[in-house]
Amino acid sequence: MTLSSRKFIFAAVAATVTFVTGSVVLTAVPAHAENSFFSSAKKALGDAMSGSSSNGSSSSTTSSSSATNGGQSSALSSLSQGMADDGLRQALDKGIGTVTAMLGATDGFNADPVAHIPLPDSVKRAQSLLSKAGMGSYGDEIELRMNRAAESAMTNAGGILADAVSKMTVTDAKGILQGPDDAATTYLQTVSGSKIADEMRPVMNDALSDTGALQLYDQMLGQYDSLPMMPDVKTSLTDYATDAAMKGLFHYLAAQEAEIRNNPGQWTTDVLKKVFSAAQ
Repeated sequence: MTLSSRKFIFAAVAATVTFVTGSVVLTAVPAHAENSFFSSAKKALGDAMSGSSSNGSSSSTTSSSSATNGGQSSALSSLSQGMADDGLRQALDKGIGTVTAMLGATDGFNADPVAHIPLPDSVKRAQSLLSKAGMGSYGDEIELRMNRAAESAMTNAGGILADAVSKMTVTDAKGILQGPDDAATTYLQTVSGSKIADEMRPVMNDALSDTGALQLYDQMLGQYDSLPMMPDVKTSLTDYATDAAMKGLFHYLAAQEAEIRNNPGQWTTDVLKKVFSAAQ
């Protein structure tokens, strides 16, 4: 009988199998080749599984993020423009009331590390020269009275800000709700800030006069001008105090807005609950 032999090479197992007249001869593959093969196979399998897991995780994260954003967008879109606008106005009115009451209290500006209004730099320099010349000290008293003026101006500031809020356009409301925690305050400051400052300036001027800050400032400048070869001090105390008070006011208004947005305990009306729960 003619001997017939057939050789099959299985790359996946990397072994040679020879059939010779019914007998089977296995030709072993060197151990280092086998180890190399299986090591490569395991590594490839591990990389594939890792990639699959990573892609799955990424896909899951993306899906979750999309679902969250989609949910928020859907929730907000379900609100009427009027509802969103009412919620935003109520939140700002609430924030304005809280902040102006806080800053309008005694030492609301004077003792606050953020809102406190220091003397203008030019006035500080003038005071330093007056002190060296033995011509009295006005600075500390002017600074105190200026802060007292800012505190007393908060009663009217609340009304001015509330009026600006009432003029906010309805179409901006949803965009502001989807913005950062201080979006409404930033919008108010950017769009209406100069108008608010213009309306605040006469209020601050009256407050500075009532506390005696302007009169004391004029006395100080009179003494300063009597010194020879001194540079002019051209600072308007009214303008300076108005701008500084506005900075403190908007700083705390932004903080209060964030508190109202993120703290359900601040959602004290049905409108606030519906609007800010939808914006979460």
